[in-house]
Amino acid sequence: MQREYKRHGFFCFSDSKNRGLWCLKHGEAEINTVCRVLEVSRRTITTRAEGAKVVLSGIIADSTAKLPFVSWAEREELVNDKIMLIENAYVKKWKGLTTLYIDKNTKLIDTDIDLPSRSELSKPKKRTIAEIIGCEGAFDVIVEGDIVFSSEETEKILDDGTGALLLELQSEKGADIGFATPIKARGNVVESERGYVLIANAVTIKSEKIVMAEIKNFLCKYT
Repeated sequence: MQREYKRHGFFCFSDSKNRGLWCLKHGEAEINTVCRVLEVSRRTITTRAEGAKVVLSGIIADSTAKLPFVSWAEREELVNDKIMLIENAYVKKWKGLTTLYIDKNTKLIDTDIDLPSRSELSKPKKRTIAEIIGCEGAFDVIVEGDIVFSSEETEKILDDGTGALLLELQSEKGADIGFATPIKARGNVVESERGYVLIANAVTIKSEKIVMAEIKNFLCKYT
């Protein structure tokens, strides 16, 4: 029986064997999940115990999220665009980012379960800050909100009404975004000593027209 995390960080115990990728957490083990391999790369490292060995790393995805993975051994099953059932993996953080780890005890099984295409799964998911913090971070997501604090540097605070986190810009583009600016940011959310940080590789300012349309849609739902 596995622990499944729901929205806002709450969880329940479920008899379902397979987990979605969207809220896996550091320290969880015996993870079973169905996913599509989006990217995979190989590199050789040298260890004292085993000498030279191949390590695979890349990105997997399902309909809920994308997630980095690491395999400590060469696995011929891990190829681009393949759908598979991963059984008995575990989760740890690498540089603050949740990562699925595959070892010698992990089974990789071909499956005919249908998933969206590789191009579709490669798109980032929109998430609320409350969801992201409840899940202890997120990989390649879109967050929309307002800047509620801005310094002269590239670090700002982003608030979407459900919570707030630090926004760190990866380039000077967008550094002049000021207080109360409505933005859409894409990147990874990692846990650090400063709290949760959205390391943004793309930031766009939402136009007044879009903002007014969203307000109108909101009012139509609740009035």
